[in-house]
Amino acid sequence: MAPALAFMLLLIPGCSVKELRDECPVYVTVLTDRFIRQGLSDGVVSFHAVEPIGREEISFLSYIGKGFLQPCPREYARAAVLSGLEHERIEGTTLYVPYGKQAGLIWSYGESFSVRADEYLIDAVPHKQYCLVKFLFDESPVAPPDYPWRFRIKAGCNGLDIYTMKPVAGAYSCPVGPNSVGEWYGVIPRQEDNKLMLEIFLPDAGSETEGRTDYVLDLGSRFEAAGYDWKRENLDDIAVRVGFTAAEIRVEVLDWTGDDTYRNIEI
Repeated sequence: MAPALAFMLLLIPGCSVKELRDECPVYVTVLTDRFIRQGLSDGVVSFHAVEPIGREEISFLSYIGKGFLQPCPREYARAAVLSGLEHERIEGTTLYVPYGKQAGLIWSYGESFSVRADEYLIDAVPHKQYCLVKFLFDESPVAPPDYPWRFRIKAGCNGLDIYTMKPVAGAYSCPVGPNSVGEWYGVIPRQEDNKLMLEIFLPDAGSETEGRTDYVLDLGSRFEAAGYDWKRENLDDIAVRVGFTAAEIRVEVLDWTGDDTYRNIEI
Protein backbone atom coordinates (compact mmCIF):
# COMPACT_ATOMS: atom_id res chain seq x y z
CA MET A 1 0.00 0.00 0.00
CA ALA A 2 2.83 2.37 0.70
CA PRO A 3 4.07 2.56 -2.94
CA ALA A 4 0.51 3.13 -4.17
CA LEU A 5 -0.01 5.94 -1.68
CA ALA A 6 3.22 7.59 -2.76
CA PHE A 7 2.13 7.36 -6.41
CA MET A 8 -1.21 9.01 -5.64
CA LEU A 9 0.51 11.88 -3.83
CA LEU A 10 2.58 12.54 -6.93
CA LEU A 11 -0.63 13.02 -8.91
CA ILE A 12 -1.80 15.97 -6.72
CA PRO A 13 -1.42 19.19 -8.78
CA GLY A 14 1.64 21.20 -7.80
CA CYS A 15 -0.31 24.49 -7.72
CA SER A 16 -2.31 23.46 -4.68
CA VAL A 17 0.23 24.81 -2.23
CA LYS A 18 0.49 28.05 -4.19
CA GLU A 19 -3.28 28.49 -4.15
CA LEU A 20 -3.34 28.00 -0.42
CA ARG A 21 -0.56 30.55 0.03
CA ASP A 22 -2.49 33.10 -2.04
CA GLU A 23 -5.10 33.06 0.68
CA CYS A 24 -2.47 33.90 3.29
CA PRO A 25 -1.60 37.51 4.14
CA VAL A 26 1.67 39.27 3.56
CA TYR A 27 3.19 40.37 6.87
CA VAL A 28 4.11 44.03 6.50
CA THR A 29 6.65 45.58 8.86
CA VAL A 30 6.67 49.39 9.02
CA LEU A 31 9.85 50.90 10.45
CA THR A 32 9.26 54.27 12.16
CA ASP A 33 12.83 54.95 13.31
CA ARG A 34 13.19 57.85 10.84
CA PHE A 35 10.24 59.58 12.52
CA ILE A 36 12.09 59.32 15.82
CA ARG A 37 15.20 60.84 14.25
CA GLN A 38 13.00 63.73 13.11
CA GLY A 39 12.09 64.33 16.76
CA LEU A 40 8.65 62.70 16.58
CA SER A 41 7.81 60.27 19.35
CA ASP A 42 4.30 59.07 18.52
CA GLY A 43 1.72 58.99 15.78
CA VAL A 44 -0.73 56.88 13.80
CA VAL A 45 -0.13 53.88 11.56
CA SER A 46 -2.91 53.10 9.10
CA PHE A 47 -3.53 50.32 6.56
CA HIS A 48 -6.13 50.10 3.82
CA ALA A 49 -6.93 47.86 0.84
CA VAL A 50 -10.36 47.79 -0.80
CA GLU A 51 -11.65 48.16 2.75
CA PRO A 52 -9.93 49.50 5.89
CA ILE A 53 -7.49 47.02 7.42
CA GLY A 54 -6.45 48.70 10.64
CA ARG A 55 -5.44 51.97 12.27
CA GLU A 56 -3.65 52.45 15.56
CA GLU A 57 -2.04 55.19 17.62
CA ILE A 58 1.43 54.08 18.67
CA SER A 59 4.56 55.25 20.42
CA PHE A 60 7.37 55.11 17.86
CA LEU A 61 9.78 54.55 20.74
CA SER A 62 8.14 51.18 21.46
CA TYR A 63 9.03 49.94 17.97
CA ILE A 64 12.65 51.05 17.62
CA GLY A 65 14.57 48.61 15.45
CA LYS A 66 11.72 46.14 15.04
CA GLY A 67 8.88 48.05 13.39
CA PHE A 68 5.11 47.73 13.53
CA LEU A 69 3.78 44.44 12.11
CA GLN A 70 0.47 44.26 10.21
CA PRO A 71 -0.98 41.41 8.07
CA CYS A 72 -2.24 42.75 4.71
CA PRO A 73 -3.78 41.22 1.57
CA ARG A 74 -1.28 39.97 -0.98
CA GLU A 75 -2.95 41.52 -4.01
CA TYR A 76 -2.93 45.22 -2.99
CA ALA A 77 -2.73 47.37 0.11
CA ARG A 78 -1.63 50.78 1.38
CA ALA A 79 0.20 51.90 4.49
CA ALA A 80 0.61 55.33 6.09
CA VAL A 81 2.37 56.80 9.09
CA LEU A 82 1.35 60.22 10.45
CA SER A 83 2.62 62.35 13.31
CA GLY A 84 1.85 65.82 14.67
CA LEU A 85 -1.94 65.55 14.68
CA GLU A 86 -3.72 68.12 16.84
CA HIS A 87 -7.28 68.95 15.81
CA GLU A 88 -7.16 66.72 12.73
CA ARG A 89 -9.64 63.94 12.10
CA ILE A 90 -9.26 60.91 9.84
CA GLU A 91 -12.25 59.61 7.92
CA GLY A 92 -11.59 56.75 5.52
CA THR A 93 -8.43 57.71 3.63
CA THR A 94 -8.73 61.45 4.29
CA LEU A 95 -7.24 63.55 7.07
CA TYR A 96 -8.90 66.95 7.50
CA VAL A 97 -8.86 69.97 9.82
CA PRO A 98 -12.24 71.15 11.18
CA TYR A 99 -13.18 74.68 10.12
CA GLY A 100 -11.90 77.31 12.52
CA LYS A 101 -9.11 75.10 13.91
CA GLN A 102 -5.40 75.47 13.18
CA ALA A 103 -3.69 72.60 11.37
CA GLY A 104 -1.13 70.56 13.24
CA LEU A 105 2.53 70.22 12.30
CA ILE A 106 1.93 67.08 10.25
CA TRP A 107 4.72 64.79 9.07
CA SER A 108 3.65 61.73 7.11
CA TYR A 109 4.59 58.87 4.85
CA GLY A 110 2.35 56.83 2.55
CA GLU A 111 2.93 53.88 0.24
CA SER A 112 0.90 51.53 -1.97
CA PHE A 113 2.18 48.01 -2.60
CA SER A 114 1.30 44.69 -4.21
CA VAL A 115 3.36 41.85 -2.79
CA ARG A 116 3.38 38.11 -3.53
CA ALA A 117 6.02 37.29 -0.92
CA ASP A 118 5.31 36.34 2.68
CA GLU A 119 6.93 39.47 4.13
CA TYR A 120 7.35 43.11 3.12
CA LEU A 121 9.39 45.86 4.76
CA ILE A 122 8.53 49.58 4.66
CA ASP A 123 11.09 52.13 5.86
CA ALA A 124 8.77 55.09 6.53
CA VAL A 125 10.40 58.45 5.76
CA PRO A 126 8.60 61.48 7.26
CA HIS A 127 7.68 64.32 4.91
CA LYS A 128 6.59 67.80 5.98
CA GLN A 129 2.95 68.48 5.07
CA TYR A 130 2.54 72.03 6.43
CA CYS A 131 3.73 75.57 5.88
CA LEU A 132 4.54 77.42 9.09
CA VAL A 133 3.77 81.13 8.66
CA LYS A 134 5.84 83.42 10.87
CA PHE A 135 4.34 86.90 11.24
CA LEU A 136 6.82 89.72 11.68
CA PHE A 137 6.18 93.27 12.85
CA ASP A 138 9.09 95.21 11.42
CA GLU A 139 11.94 92.91 12.52
CA SER A 140 10.16 91.41 15.52
CA PRO A 141 7.87 88.37 15.83
CA VAL A 142 6.22 90.21 18.74
CA ALA A 143 3.57 92.83 17.96
CA PRO A 144 3.64 96.28 19.61
CA PRO A 145 1.72 96.34 22.93
CA ASP A 146 -1.05 98.47 21.41
CA TYR A 147 -1.47 96.40 18.23
CA PRO A 148 -5.25 95.87 18.10
CA TRP A 149 -5.76 93.30 15.31
CA ARG A 150 -5.74 89.54 14.92
CA PHE A 151 -5.34 87.52 11.72
CA ARG A 152 -7.33 84.78 10.04
CA ILE A 153 -5.79 82.58 7.33
CA LYS A 154 -8.19 81.11 4.77
CA ALA A 155 -7.34 78.46 2.17
CA GLY A 156 -9.00 76.14 -0.33
CA CYS A 157 -7.74 72.79 1.01
CA ASN A 158 -8.24 71.56 4.56
CA GLY A 159 -6.80 68.06 4.39
CA LEU A 160 -4.92 65.39 2.48
CA ASP A 161 -5.14 61.80 1.38
CA ILE A 162 -3.05 60.00 3.98
CA TYR A 163 -1.69 57.44 1.49
CA THR A 164 -0.84 59.72 -1.44
CA MET A 165 -0.33 63.04 0.42
CA LYS A 166 -2.42 64.80 -2.22
CA PRO A 167 -4.31 67.83 -0.83
CA VAL A 168 -8.08 67.54 -0.45
CA ALA A 169 -10.39 70.45 -1.25
CA GLY A 170 -12.25 71.95 1.69
CA ALA A 171 -12.62 75.30 3.45
CA TYR A 172 -9.76 76.03 5.83
CA SER A 173 -9.92 78.92 8.27
CA CYS A 174 -7.83 79.45 11.37
CA PRO A 175 -7.28 82.46 13.61
CA VAL A 176 -3.76 83.67 14.41
CA GLY A 177 -2.77 85.67 17.46
CA PRO A 178 0.10 85.85 19.94
CA ASN A 179 1.21 82.64 21.61
CA SER A 180 2.34 82.30 25.23
CA VAL A 181 5.57 84.23 24.53
CA GLY A 182 3.94 86.87 22.33
CA GLU A 183 5.03 85.47 18.96
CA TRP A 184 2.60 85.01 16.07
CA TYR A 185 2.56 81.81 14.02
CA GLY A 186 0.01 80.33 11.65
CA VAL A 187 -0.08 76.93 9.96
CA ILE A 188 -1.30 76.16 6.44
CA PRO A 189 -1.78 72.50 5.44
CA ARG A 190 -0.60 71.35 2.02
CA GLN A 191 -2.54 73.13 -0.75
CA GLU A 192 -3.34 72.45 -4.39
CA ASP A 193 -2.62 76.07 -5.35
CA ASN A 194 -2.28 79.58 -3.94
CA LYS A 195 -5.93 80.29 -3.17
CA LEU A 196 -5.03 81.95 0.12
CA MET A 197 -6.52 84.96 1.87
CA LEU A 198 -5.47 86.82 4.99
CA GLU A 199 -8.19 88.54 6.98
CA ILE A 200 -7.17 91.14 9.54
CA PHE A 201 -9.91 91.62 12.11
CA LEU A 202 -10.57 93.57 15.27
CA PRO A 203 -11.62 90.99 17.87
CA ASP A 204 -14.82 91.30 19.84
CA ALA A 205 -14.57 91.92 23.56
CA GLY A 206 -13.57 88.69 25.28
CA SER A 207 -12.84 86.88 22.01
CA GLU A 208 -9.63 86.10 20.13
CA THR A 209 -11.33 84.43 17.16
CA GLU A 210 -14.35 86.56 16.21
CA GLY A 211 -14.69 90.21 15.32
CA ARG A 212 -15.02 92.88 12.67
CA THR A 213 -12.92 92.27 9.54
CA ASP A 214 -11.06 95.46 8.62
CA TYR A 215 -8.77 94.18 5.84
CA VAL A 216 -8.80 91.26 3.41
CA LEU A 217 -5.50 90.62 1.64
CA ASP A 218 -4.66 88.27 -1.22
CA LEU A 219 -2.01 86.20 0.54
CA GLY A 220 -1.88 83.70 -2.31
CA SER A 221 -0.54 86.26 -4.77
CA ARG A 222 2.34 86.94 -2.37
CA PHE A 223 3.07 83.23 -2.14
CA GLU A 224 3.01 82.95 -5.91
CA ALA A 225 5.29 85.96 -6.37
CA ALA A 226 7.65 84.44 -3.84
CA GLY A 227 7.81 81.26 -5.94
CA TYR A 228 6.24 79.09 -3.28
CA ASP A 229 5.92 75.45 -4.40
CA TRP A 230 3.11 73.38 -2.86
CA LYS A 231 4.31 70.31 -4.79
CA ARG A 232 7.56 70.01 -2.84
CA GLU A 233 7.96 66.77 -0.93
CA ASN A 234 8.81 68.78 2.19
CA LEU A 235 7.06 72.14 2.32
CA ASP A 236 8.92 75.40 3.02
CA ASP A 237 7.99 77.90 5.70
CA ILE A 238 7.12 81.53 5.06
CA ALA A 239 7.65 84.81 6.92
CA VAL A 240 5.01 87.49 6.43
CA ARG A 241 5.94 91.02 7.36
CA VAL A 242 2.96 93.16 8.36
CA GLY A 243 3.11 96.96 8.45
CA PHE A 244 1.52 98.65 11.44
CA THR A 245 -1.27 99.92 9.19
CA ALA A 246 -1.94 96.35 8.03
CA ALA A 247 -1.85 97.71 4.49
CA GLU A 248 1.54 96.38 3.40
CA ILE A 249 2.83 92.84 3.43
CA ARG A 250 6.23 91.51 2.47
CA VAL A 251 6.78 87.79 2.06
CA GLU A 252 10.09 86.12 2.81
CA VAL A 253 10.83 82.48 2.08
CA LEU A 254 12.43 80.73 5.06
CA ASP A 255 14.57 77.63 5.04
CA TRP A 256 12.19 75.15 6.68
CA THR A 257 15.04 73.23 8.31
CA GLY A 258 15.39 76.07 10.82
CA ASP A 259 18.28 77.99 9.33
CA ASP A 260 17.97 81.64 10.40
CA THR A 261 19.13 82.86 6.99
CA TYR A 262 16.54 83.34 4.27
CA ARG A 263 16.16 85.31 1.09
CA ASN A 264 14.00 88.43 1.06
CA ILE A 265 11.45 88.89 -1.68
CA GLU A 266 10.08 92.40 -1.86
CA ILE A 267 6.42 92.68 -2.81
